[in-house]
Formats: sequence, C-alpha cells, structure tokens
Amino acid sequence: MASIYNFLVALTGLTSKTYAPLMRLLRLDRDDEAAVALAVGRPMTVVNPVVKQVQRRLTLEQQAEVVRRYEAGAQMKYLAEHYEIHRRTVSAILKRHGVEPRRQELSSEQIQHAVLMYAQGKSLAVIGSMFGVDAGTVHDRLREQGVIMRDTHGRER
Repeated sequence: MASIYNFLVALTGLTSKTYAPLMRLLRLDRDDEAAVALAVGRPMTVVNPVVKQVQRRLTLEQQAEVVRRYEAGAQMKYLAEHYEIHRRTVSAILKRHGVEPRRQELSSEQIQHAVLMYAQGKSLAVIGSMFGVDAGTVHDRLREQGVIMRDTHGRER
C-alpha cells in the first residue's frame, strides 16, 4: 500500500486538492456506495442495475443428449428452447461432437409457393414459419431463384 501512496504523491503532489479525497477513497470499502459518494464529494445517484444474461453451461451428459436427440431428428430450434440455450450454442455443440448439421430443404413446389408469397408481400419469417424452416433458408432459396430481395422496409433494393 505504501507504493500506492508514493505513486499518488508523485501524481498529485501533497499540496494538490485531489490528494486528500484520493487517499480517503483508497481506504474505503468499494461496496459502500454512501461512503464512496461522501469521499468524492458527490451525491449518490440511483443507477438501475444491469440485468445480465444468465450463462447456461451444459454438462457433458447434457451435450451428449443434445447430440443424440439431434441425430434422432430433433430440430436445433427445439433443442435450444428445451435446454434454454441459443441456437448457435446447439450448433457449436454439434460441431464439437463432429455432427454435420442437416440442411433445411424446401421442395421445388414449396420454393415456387414461397416465391409467390414473397411477391405478394409476405416476410421471410412468415414464409419460413409456414414451411417449418428458418427465414435465412427461405432467403437463400429465393435468391437462387433470382428473386430481387426487399430491404427491411419492404422496398426493392
């Protein structure tokens, strides 16, 4: 602690106006907000606590169960919801276990129907939910068909 005091003296000088408040602040318990506010000479302000996302870590047994269920036909989205993890986490688990992701396919009739629905103004998400695939899959299939995509406001690009 003596080295910190020497450092502060070198930084602020004993005659500096900031030396005494800095010394008081160093001696305080950082969790005592009222004391810290008093030491720095500023009123306490109420700050809303930040709600942090809970990080879910699956055990090796749970990861093995994810792999087994996926190989049995469960969709990534279902597994993510069931285990309360992100879909990308499911994908990462499958990749670590050497499992190739299934490609979500649409039949040629479904693709043609999707082209018509998109031309009528339906969103990729709505079309995807009707066919049980991700909006990105619909986007890719429509692009393959040469469809000009709209921007997020519905205007042609």
